Amino acid sequence: MKTYANAKILKWARERKQFSIPLIAKKIRKPENEIISWEDGTDSPSYAILERLAYQYYKVPLAVFYFPDPPNIENPKTKMRRLPDYEFERISPDTLHMINFGLGYQQSLIRLLGLTNNDNTIFKALKNEHKSHIHSLCSLVRQYLGITIEQQIKFTSFESAFKAWRHAIELGGIYTFKDSFEDKFISGFSLIHPEYPIIFINNSNSFTRQIFTLIHELAHILFGVNGISDIDDRYFEMMSQKDKEIEIKCNRFAGEFLVPIEIIQSELRGINNFDDMFFTRFSRKYKISRIVILRRLLDIDKITNNEYDFYVNKWNREYFRPKHEKSGGDYYLTRLAYIGEGFAKLAYTNYRSGKISNVELGQHLNINSKHIAKLGTYLK
Repeated sequence: MKTYANAKILKWARERKQFSIPLIAKKIRKPENEIISWEDGTDSPSYAILERLAYQYYKVPLAVFYFPDPPNIENPKTKMRRLPDYEFERISPDTLHMINFGLGYQQSLIRLLGLTNNDNTIFKALKNEHKSHIHSLCSLVRQYLGITIEQQIKFTSFESAFKAWRHAIELGGIYTFKDSFEDKFISGFSLIHPEYPIIFINNSNSFTRQIFTLIHELAHILFGVNGISDIDDRYFEMMSQKDKEIEIKCNRFAGEFLVPIEIIQSELRGINNFDDMFFTRFSRKYKISRIVILRRLLDIDKITNNEYDFYVNKWNREYFRPKHEKSGGDYYLTRLAYIGEGFAKLAYTNYRSGKISNVELGQHLNINSKHIAKLGTYLK
């Protein structure tokens, strides 16, 4: 089946990755004149070939090939220029690929929503509050998201807690995407944009880690900087003082947001010794990781650095998602978890109102159009 992809964008995508026509022809085992015909508009690749080009070689979402003009997708390394060379050296090609996908999803949002200048978003409503004291800012963000401590305690599981926070943040105008990164030590990243900032989460991490990453990356957006979350914080030391301070501030925001100081003080009343049972009970009650609680205790000098290091080393596997927790049985539920209900509903609304075709819908959702009808039945 011919795809009728935009010839200009086929050329743009190839040149962006610095592939010559002979090289890409060799990679996909096609004659050079066939590649040329795709790029001059006299012919078009099949859907299967376009998928290979998009995902295996050009590293952009399928939807990009149907835009009227080449999108403004920056090089991931340019987008993340705050990171030190040390960090880029250890970021895998797969993670850079995920950042490309995030940039592509931002372009899809522009196509689906247009540059509407919507002021009813959390990052605009609180744009003048980013210099507030962390405790005050966390209180304002909680009020905006509408989830109280009492509601947080009532979440039935870590997974349901993540879904609730994600839903509230998407209602605040920040779309959240997920995928399973090959590099399990990268927890996620955020990409700022005047209208469509996004958060991208590593689905290979445990739900407790996904919750922390979600809030940490929300802080990046509120502070107006692109960010990436690495389980290993040693790269902080390689950053400029200004950027290091921002990362520390984002960590403090996430900790204070998920377990405010007054909660810490209340839970510590009458307790002098901390053991596994204390941390486990606290974690289950507030649906946060034990390591978050541990960090909060270190911040208020209730434990020593040696005690902190001891427990972190003991619990470091808590970051990763156990095999029995991982999805994979239902393709549609997994796909919906990855793209997010908010983005899926937005795309389907455009499709049902006739603004985009079923093929275009599949391209925005990064699925084959044959799955569209079934996936739509999963939306509430």
